[in-house]
Parts: sequence; C-alpha cells; structure tokens
Amino acid sequence: MKIRPVGATLGALVEDVRLSSISPSEFRDIEDAWHEFGVLVFRDQHLSDEDHVAFSKRFGRLEQGLKRASSPSVSSALARMTNINRDGSVVEPTSLQWRFHVGNTHWHSDSSYKRVGAKASLLAAHVVPEEGGETEWADMRAAWDALDAGMKDWLEDKVAIHSYVYSHSWHGGLEVISDEDVRHLPPVEHAVVKVHPDTGRKSLFVGRHASHIVGQDEAESRALLKTLTSDACQPPRLWKYRWQPGDLGMWDNRCVLHRGHLWPQHQKRSMVRTTVAGDGDNEWALAEAS
Repeated sequence: MKIRPVGATLGALVEDVRLSSISPSEFRDIEDAWHEFGVLVFRDQHLSDEDHVAFSKRFGRLEQGLKRASSPSVSSALARMTNINRDGSVVEPTSLQWRFHVGNTHWHSDSSYKRVGAKASLLAAHVVPEEGGETEWADMRAAWDALDAGMKDWLEDKVAIHSYVYSHSWHGGLEVISDEDVRHLPPVEHAVVKVHPDTGRKSLFVGRHASHIVGQDEAESRALLKTLTSDACQPPRLWKYRWQPGDLGMWDNRCVLHRGHLWPQHQKRSMVRTTVAGDGDNEWALAEAS
C-alpha cells in the first residue's frame, strides 16, 4: 500500500490496496493516515454497496439519513447522490436533486445540524461527468493554526447554533423531508473550536450550517462566521479532486469542511455516500457496528 500526500496541508492518495479485503495491519495504517491527512482518496476500488458499508463500519456505527426511521437499517445509511432518473434520463435543472447539488456547493461539515455531528463521510464514485463535479476539502486544523492570537482567545469559549432550516431553506432543501422530520432537526449548539479526540489538534468548526454565535449579535456573528469560513478555505489548506469511476474518498468531518462543484447539467453523475456517526450517545446512529 502506498500513501502519497497531495502537497496541501491535508489530503493523500492511497494506492495498491483493495478495501474489500484489507488486513488488520492495513486498516491500522489507513486509520493513522486518515488522522494525519484528514482526507484520503482510494483509487480504482469499484466497491459494491456491501463492501462500501463493510469498510465504513470499521470506523464506527453508521448514521441514518435525514428521515428518522422507526426501525432503521443499514440501507438507510446509503445515500445515493445522483442526477439520473430511473429511466436513465437526466433530471431537470429545476428538480430537487439538482437544487440539492447547488446547496452542497457551499462549505460544510456533514450533519453538523445534528446534536452529534458526523465522524466520517465515505463517498464512492460510480458515474462521473466529463467535466466538473469535483469535491473540494478544506483543512480546519491549519485554519485554526493560521488565526492570530487575539482571535483565537476570543473564539475559545464561543458556541455556534447550527441549523438545518437555516442552511437548507434557500435552495429547496426543506422539501426533501416532512414537517415531522424537520421537527427532529431542531437548531443545535456546537463549540466553534473543536479538539480532535484522536490527535488532540484544535480546529475551527464552522461552515454553511453555522447560523450565529450564542450570546452575540446575530447579524454580526453570522457575518463573522461567514468570514471565518471564507478565510479558512484558502490555499494551501485546499484539495480539489476530480473523481474517476471506482474511486472512494473519505474525510473527517470533525476537522475538515468540504463542498461539491457543479458540472454541465446534461452530463450524468452518480455517487453513493455512507456517513459514520459521531461517537458517544447519538440518536442518529444505527445500532449495528463493525
């Protein structure tokens, strides 16, 4: 197995390994590299859904999607992100699927609008467009390191409100789920500065789901959060990756932001994602683990 850093403050390509049949020692090396680089892309895997799920579960319990199922199963943890209809045609530009892609072009951490944010996301590429459709990641550890001492001191004890309604209402995201499901996603609080449980490194926890800072003027703190996100997501803290069919990418939502890039609407793109639930007491985690 070869692990090749990409030259940014995060990210590495992993080659010469088969994720469907890795050994315990290979998994330890992968987990160590994930903690170090925050984002890993494994080329030429072509995983089945079953192998995708099995590899994901090595990192912890899977997280069910936006709709709280009364009897959730592993299938509810597979998110199919596609612009292809069942008949093989491409969705209309006004469709909910496309509007959701537009929403995902803004920097975010998956599930930060839940009480316990996601631990990891694992995205598999099945069909990719001829151009565009990249995923880009930003290193919030290095972003924290780059802040001046005064801003670090001010942010240390700050808490932000993260809200699904705030981040999804503008592009039609609320149409995906029922009013009852929305009630399961009330605004939640997260520290603006996170300490990674495995590495001890501090990072900024911001992005599109962060609405405002508790105890501060809402408009002013909202503007500050947007500025922090914009300033953080700059070189050399960025890695933009162009997918190939068969790739699997995984990233650490606790210290990395990501966004998708659009592509020509007439070109097909089909991806499948699993999400590893945040550790500890987590009502969105499936009971089954590895």
